[in-house]
Amino acid sequence: MKTEASMPSSAVNQALTKGTCPICSILKDFQWTLAETTEPQANLRMCNFHVWALARSRDKLSRSTPGESVTAVFLEMLKGRHKEKASTGECSLCHRVLAEEVTRLRELAQRFQSAMFVQWMTSQGSLCLDHAPKLKEFVPLRLRASIDQIMERNRSELEQELQIFREQLRHGVHGGGGILGRVAEFLVGQRGL
Repeated sequence: MKTEASMPSSAVNQALTKGTCPICSILKDFQWTLAETTEPQANLRMCNFHVWALARSRDKLSRSTPGESVTAVFLEMLKGRHKEKASTGECSLCHRVLAEEVTRLRELAQRFQSAMFVQWMTSQGSLCLDHAPKLKEFVPLRLRASIDQIMERNRSELEQELQIFREQLRHGVHGGGGILGRVAEFLVGQRGL
């Protein structure tokens, strides 16, 4: 697989502006880039999610990598010796996503060394329930309470917005359903991660 799929070192900075968990945002983009740039290999192992992601990327892959196509990737996989479906623990792309996750968690932990950044994250930043405890492993003990504060603020804000949305639904107003996606991300991370 190509190594160029890694996001630039400023990925966390760019993801912070999106208003969602920056690690989720980066990993979502990263895994789609992987699906679009995966090279044919007979020993390639992919989980259910990544095989389907690769299949869905067929048009982009054929245009973005001349001479390569999902057909070539699938043919090489069919030539491989594997007779069973790969689990996520055996998936070549899942391993790459996990390595990228650690890289980006370390990058975000470095940002937590700045008092101004911690203050901004505490008042405006977002983290999901999956990445907050993982981030705690990379920051000094003195900063772990700040991550708890971020999580509690996120939880409280989402709960308030969800209550408002529920009230609107009771009155026949169906706009504002984006809150459901934000709550889902907070609870379990981005879809497919």
